[in-house]
Amino acid sequence: MEEAKETEFKSIERHVAGATVSHTSPFSEIEVPTNHEDLSREMIETWVLPLYFGLGKPETKTFVSNVLPLATDAIIFELLTNFNWRPRTAAAHIVALTQRASFVDQIGKLLLRSDVCYAGRAYCIALAELNLAGCVSYLNEYLEHYLLRHDLWFDQGSAMGAIAYLDQINGTKNVQQHLGAWDSFIQNKSGWLLESSVSQFSDQMDALHRLKS
Repeated sequence: MEEAKETEFKSIERHVAGATVSHTSPFSEIEVPTNHEDLSREMIETWVLPLYFGLGKPETKTFVSNVLPLATDAIIFELLTNFNWRPRTAAAHIVALTQRASFVDQIGKLLLRSDVCYAGRAYCIALAELNLAGCVSYLNEYLEHYLLRHDLWFDQGSAMGAIAYLDQINGTKNVQQHLGAWDSFIQNKSGWLLESSVSQFSDQMDALHRLKS
């Protein structure tokens, strides 16, 4: 009975953290540093609350002016390794805002693993803003697999938006290799339009750049 209760409790914890869909993938064995301990209240209030719901809130501008300059690699690492979509989202936004290229591999691997929901869009924003060869590789690799998983309604739209955004910036045509798989992927998904995904992602990048300026 106690073992069953513990299993149920862990299941609830994982659900709250954002691990709402169990799935296997070729990326499941990729190792990423992970911490299941709760963050301190100070960490949550200082670094997570201003950023985890996106970059468009009024308080985010105050955060960028007053708090962001204090962001160290250690703080970003602590947020990014926490097994919860909220700190991971905040960390990815901080990486994008501060151009921390040293976190490309960690964010790329988290995107590929997709252990928790909701954070993928922020990973894509960070990869698009850093715009390194490795960033494009992670996005392409993500799409090559997850566009074939018609059962997983994850961050395929954000990844397509990121690839299209980088194509425009870099003069490349990476998005074209995914168009066939995208059309097949959205057959059972009402409202999943490539034009909307690209436009929404571009708007998010514009919001990021307004904050940075």
